[in-house]
Amino acid sequence: MPHCCPITTRPPKYPGEVAIPTGQAGQTRDGVVLCHRVRTIDLRRVTVFEVGGHAQYVTDRAVRSAVRMSLAHHLGPDIPAARDGAA
Repeated sequence: MPHCCPITTRPPKYPGEVAIPTGQAGQTRDGVVLCHRVRTIDLRRVTVFEVGGHAQYVTDRAVRSAVRMSLAHHLGPDIPAARDGAA
């Protein structure tokens, strides 16, 4: 099952939130990707895969990189194994 992060239009105020400008991923206003609120979605329940007649995704490399870094920090793979007790 795929995962996604919700987007809101309020200003960023917590770690794990990445600003996303108008025009990215179909945004009509500046927004924030809430990387600390990852959700799993069931594609059987999704009825529309496209907004406005074409697929929506983030194309800005800086935003994509910031989202990846935020997810890595939130999910913990940036913690060295020796520090978290993993073998």
